[in-house]
Amino acid sequence: MKTKKVFELAIAFWIGIGLMSLIDIWKIASNQHAISYNWIMFGFSVLFIAISLLILLIRKKKEVK
Repeated sequence: MKTKKVFELAIAFWIGIGLMSLIDIWKIASNQHAISYNWIMFGFSVLFIAISLLILLIRKKKEVK
């Protein structure tokens, strides 16, 4: 149970980082000053969300068996 809660918190954290990055990218794009840091953080957040979900699904699949 504890690991599931940790994964939920990790996913929530990286979703927040991704959302923050998207908002920053949108604000910067309207001024046409692109900063690669926001794109990098958005990419990392999507990557970590995918990894966290994959691990969560694998663990859930093992519990069912």
